[in-house]
Amino acid sequence: MILEMQLVLIYALSVMIMLVIQSYLATRQHGIKTLLEYRENIALTGIAGRSNRAVKNSIVSLVLVLPAVMALVSIGQSSKGTVLALQIFLFLRILYFIAYLFSITWVRSGLWWTGTVCVFYLYAIALSSA
Repeated sequence: MILEMQLVLIYALSVMIMLVIQSYLATRQHGIKTLLEYRENIALTGIAGRSNRAVKNSIVSLVLVLPAVMALVSIGQSSKGTVLALQIFLFLRILYFIAYLFSITWVRSGLWWTGTVCVFYLYAIALSSA
């Protein structure tokens, strides 16, 4: 398996772990009974709300990075640069989740932008190689 695909799979697993953390925090805030019932009017606040938003953002990031990696894999375009970009992306996205949880806004924004630049780089490599 190409290393880029492994890194995306690791990111997907980390998003699943983030989802478990978010679920735990929501349960801690509202209780399991409330979350198992009709949840239409439940508002997550504080760290539970931030974790919910961070998970949603992480899922979007996964959806956006996946086409670039799939394109790289399908054309056999793996390089030290693409691997490094994905490693940086993965590391920054995990830090992003933590920064979002603890409301470290400026750091969170910097992590988001740097990770997004890595994704743009992957698209540029895939498009220029096609």
